[in-house]
Amino acid sequence: MSFLTKRTIQKLAVLHAISRWRKGAYGMLRLQKTLFFADEGSADQKWRVFTFKRWKLGQYSDEVADSLNGLQAAGRISTSFDGPSQRIEGNASITAKAQIRGLFRRYFAEWDAALGASFQKWAYLTNDQILTKAHDDPTYKQSQYGEIIAESGLADFVDFENLSESTAESLTDLVDPSLDRTLRSRLHKASKTNRIAEDWRSLYFHDEPAA
Repeated sequence: MSFLTKRTIQKLAVLHAISRWRKGAYGMLRLQKTLFFADEGSADQKWRVFTFKRWKLGQYSDEVADSLNGLQAAGRISTSFDGPSQRIEGNASITAKAQIRGLFRRYFAEWDAALGASFQKWAYLTNDQILTKAHDDPTYKQSQYGEIIAESGLADFVDFENLSESTAESLTDLVDPSLDRTLRSRLHKASKTNRIAEDWRSLYFHDEPAA
């Protein structure tokens, strides 16, 4: 088995969603709603990718915003203004896109199908239409400002059966700086190590031997 961190999966999910727009996602609002209703439409909560809360403009995830910042730092997205809104485009090779698509189709099948349905519903609405529909949704109407309305079920480290180490490394390298990846790998190994109890009193406060 090979593992990916939760943050790596989230960045890959954002990049995967952005790639559905032929010329990039047109604005943060549209991307946030598309990803929220993909998570909500996924029946298996264990594989829901992001945590969302009720916010000023509807359902919002800090993790989606953080993923975008991480992708920009890694050079995997570029932004430009097309009229009044920002267009977000992914920068990944055909091979990389195929690897990402394969990951979500194989291990996140329900989420990936829900993403497709959400994209059809939300991807090309106007901002006014998005806000109206988002505010009419029960997740908004039945919650308070700042309240968590959907929570990710992913562990900090997710092991994937039959995912090759080379593919896992390639996907990680795509969106994570190498130092960050190395530290996460070491942390993952440390978390798997059995803890050995130490008698710190005898180690640091032992009696001096008699002369």
